[in-house]
Amino acid sequence: MAGDLDATPDAASVRFWRGRQSLGGMSVCYRDAWGSTHPDEPGHTFTAENPLVTAENWDWELGRRIDHVFVHCTDHGPTLDIRNRERIFDEPVDGVWGNDHFGVVADLSTQTSSGRPVG
Repeated sequence: MAGDLDATPDAASVRFWRGRQSLGGMSVCYRDAWGSTHPDEPGHTFTAENPLVTAENWDWELGRRIDHVFVHCTDHGPTLDIRNRERIFDEPVDGVWGNDHFGVVADLSTQTSSGRPVG
């Protein structure tokens, strides 16, 4: 599951997707691709690094990770191996920025890095 959730990793909606908060007794579990591959980096996708983000867009702060990639988990872990996750479109092309959010991409595999099937 991937998308612009306009919610940070600590928001209730993202905590629900990650299996860290139930809703009406229901719970799901998805692995956060960024947190799995870059646990010590914020991965901001909405940030003042992008000149399209202005004080009118947001309560001015350093940045937020509000665009996410999640991988469904079973009792035995994630259903896909998360190889990498990166920000994309985080620089202008010929002086043009693509959006006020940076894009995200994840490299996923049906096998673990050791060659064993995920599951």
